[in-house]
Amino acid sequence: MTELMSLLAYGDAGWGDELLRGFWVTMALALVTAPFALIMSFLIAWGKQARRAWVRGLAKGYTTVFRSLPEILTLIIIYYQLQSLQNLGAGLFVAQANISLNAFAAGVVALTLVFSALGSEVVRSAYQAVGKGQAEAAAAMGLHRGQAFFLVILPQMWRHAIPAFGNLWLILLKDTSLISIIAVNDMMRYANMAIASTREPFFFYTILALVYVGLAFLSGRIQTVLERRANRNLIGGH
Repeated sequence: MTELMSLLAYGDAGWGDELLRGFWVTMALALVTAPFALIMSFLIAWGKQARRAWVRGLAKGYTTVFRSLPEILTLIIIYYQLQSLQNLGAGLFVAQANISLNAFAAGVVALTLVFSALGSEVVRSAYQAVGKGQAEAAAAMGLHRGQAFFLVILPQMWRHAIPAFGNLWLILLKDTSLISIIAVNDMMRYANMAIASTREPFFFYTILALVYVGLAFLSGRIQTVLERRANRNLIGGH
């Protein structure tokens, strides 16, 4: 056991520093993706309720496509196909210009597309749970649509949406491991490199499993705190 644990040492003697760097890459990817996906979720959900039929059609089509595609396929399409953009900028604005999309950015874009499609359904369901009566009551009090949304509807939507968004966050944390296939040095990639070097797959995959379980536990605790705060604010308003 001591010999195995020595594989997690820092420096040339072990893989501890590499796995730690991979951990921070994993967390950075999740934390950068989450706010973009959340904002996009609200925009797509708004699109589904828009008055214009073509806007509703685009929003529903977006959701259908990115809910249907496997995350890994979306990631591969974004990473490989968008590399063609490198040649599109040449000569348009600056001579010899190009556009590049590195692997980390491709991961953010791909995961944002997938999880905003899923999140839009969460937002739509939360809005329906609140009901149109709240918006009508806010309008009767003289609040315009923006004030009504942020002061009356959104706090109530958030209470309904937290559990579902918590589940999506856990899925996002797990799906960050997919970026290892496009040569991003996350935990999974470093673990595979360590396994290739040490021939100890069970040990390193167990370490990864413990890390993900720990993240899930911590996320669950944070979700519980958020739910309590949301419900406390709701009750406090009576």
